[in-house]
This record gives sequence, C-alpha cells and structure tokens, in this order.
Amino acid sequence: MTDSATIVGAGSERFKLRLSAILWFLLFLGFLLGLPVLIEASPWILLGVVVLALLLAFPIAWLVRRCFSGQRRQHWRTSYFKAAVATLFTLSALLAAPLYYLALQTALRPLTVPQATLSNGTKTVIFQGMMHVGSEGFYKSVIYDLEKALSDGNVIYYEGVVSDPKGDAWFSQTLAGGGDLSANYEMLGDACGLQFQMNYFQFLREDMAARPDRHVNADVSTADMMQEYQRLEASDPGFAQAVHADQAKSKADDATDGGIGQIVNLLRGATPEQRSLVGTACRGWLTMTLARRTGPSALDPVILDFRNRKLAERILADSHQNIYMTYGAGHLPGLLADLQAADPAWEIRSLKWMRTIDTPEDLSGAIE
Repeated sequence: MTDSATIVGAGSERFKLRLSAILWFLLFLGFLLGLPVLIEASPWILLGVVVLALLLAFPIAWLVRRCFSGQRRQHWRTSYFKAAVATLFTLSALLAAPLYYLALQTALRPLTVPQATLSNGTKTVIFQGMMHVGSEGFYKSVIYDLEKALSDGNVIYYEGVVSDPKGDAWFSQTLAGGGDLSANYEMLGDACGLQFQMNYFQFLREDMAARPDRHVNADVSTADMMQEYQRLEASDPGFAQAVHADQAKSKADDATDGGIGQIVNLLRGATPEQRSLVGTACRGWLTMTLARRTGPSALDPVILDFRNRKLAERILADSHQNIYMTYGAGHLPGLLADLQAADPAWEIRSLKWMRTIDTPEDLSGAIE
C-alpha cells in the first residue's frame, strides 16, 4: 500500500509540474506577444505595467500561499517573485489582446464588395461595388479595370451626389451630420491607414477633360434628394416618424461616442509606431462595424431607393450598350430590382468579390 501511495503521489507531482510548465509557457508566450505592443504604444505604459505587477504581486502571493499549503513550504520572496512575473506576463497579454483580436478580424473576416456583370442580352452594365475608404491595392485594381473598360469602349458612370445651392445646406445637415462627407472620409482613411477613393480617381482627370462624354456623374443632386425627402415626409407619416426617431438616436450616440474624432485626437503628436497601432485597431473596428448586419435605415427610401430608381432610368435611357459603373455596393440589389421591373430579362451574368480593407503596403529597401 505504501509503495502504491508513493507511486500515485509521485505521478501527481509529475502532473502538477507538467501543468505548471505549460501554464508558464503560455504566460511567457502571451508576454512575448504583448511586449512589442506595449513598447510601441509607449515605454511609459510598459513601465506602468511593471509597477502595477509588482504591487499586485503582494496580495496575489499572500492569497496563493493561503490557499495552497505546498506554496508555504517555499520562501516568501520566491512566492512574491513568481507572483510578480506571472502578473506581469498576464497583464501584458491582456492589454495587447484587443489589438490582436481586431487585427484578426481584418485578416480572417475581410470586407468584400462585388463586381457584377448585369445584362438583358442587348445592354451590359459592369457594376463595381465601392467603399469610400479602402486599401491602396483595392483602388489600384478598380482603376485598372476602369481604364480597361474605357479602352473597350464603355461609358463610365460615377457615384457622387451633385452639389446644388438649393439643397446643399439641407444635405449637409440631414445626411452628412452637419459636415463635409469627403472631409469626413479623408479623416477616417487617415486614422485607419487607408485611402480615400477620390485620391485615386484623380489619375483619370486628363481623360475626363479629353473625353467628357465618356465620364458621367450618374447620381442625383442634393436638391433632388431634398425634394424627395420633403415629398415622403408630407405623404408618409411613418417615414417622418422613423426619420425623427433615427435622428434622435444618432444624436444620443454622438454624445456618448466621440467616434472618429477621438481617434484623430489620439493621432495628434503620435509616433509612427503609435499611428500604426491605432491604424490596426481602426481597421479592425471598421471591419467589424461594416460587417455587422443592421436593419434598414429610415432614410433608405431617399439614400438608396430614390437614387436607385433614377440610376435605373438613366441606364435604360442611355444609348450606350456598355456601361462600367463605380457605386456603393449597397446599391446593387435595389438597382437590379429596378432594372428587372422595367425588363425581366436583366440578370447577373457574372460575379466576383474584391477585398476592400487590408494592411497597408509599407515596402522599403536600401541601395548599397
């Protein structure tokens, strides 16, 4: 019996040692992953974590010695040292974990937009889904396809609500949050380490000037949207009630969440390493936010439905048989439905998906 108990006890000790070794390895791995993040964020943060670990180690070591009799057989300084190291490793991993989580969101759940070829047998429309901010590679690919479409004889349709003095103030206040949408998108792109789409369409300025008939702003004006909004507000009480409720909720959200403004404030005076960390977090946040399935907006009848109808009317009336268009991806289902309402022969002939958000390219070298 004694030999059997000794063997069981020895086996139990070996198991505890193996388990302890695994736990220490995992803690050390977490520390190694968290260390670069803390250093790049600020050496002061790392110093603060060390100080906090040293302080927390006192009650943790006391608690461990209180709960486990085996720990009381070792010297207090040994218990304290182990508690301090374990706490440091744990805090480092926990602080870095959210950033790694956001980075994984961008890598494992990428945002995509469609490039769909629509046709009714006689007219063909290539619908290139767009995002206002995205990765450099995405916009380069779009510009390449767009230039190829031009060389193939396509007319190009662009999204972009046309400025009109009659509706600009209303548009800014009602739909743009009281600001300039382009400026807001540029600010978002800068914070997230992404690009604003209009920066890449500048490459087409010369061709637009030389062949203006091939480049068409196919969107409505701010005055058109204001008139549609006023029409719906007067004719549909449910629309007006839903819009007012949405506006009240939006104001409440703005009051509790600084959003992109807080990110921009963080970037003022930030080092390149800190901007890189903020950009990683911002891209992950953007990926999660845009991937989240939400219900329809109260303003969809104006922002989507109205513009889709006008776009479908323009396509049907256009004498060109081949059209390449860059439009927000959310317009595709409604546009196809409107085209099919006029001619059931319209269908999607081909479809591919393009990734919009990725880690920025940062290539460098040295000439020896």
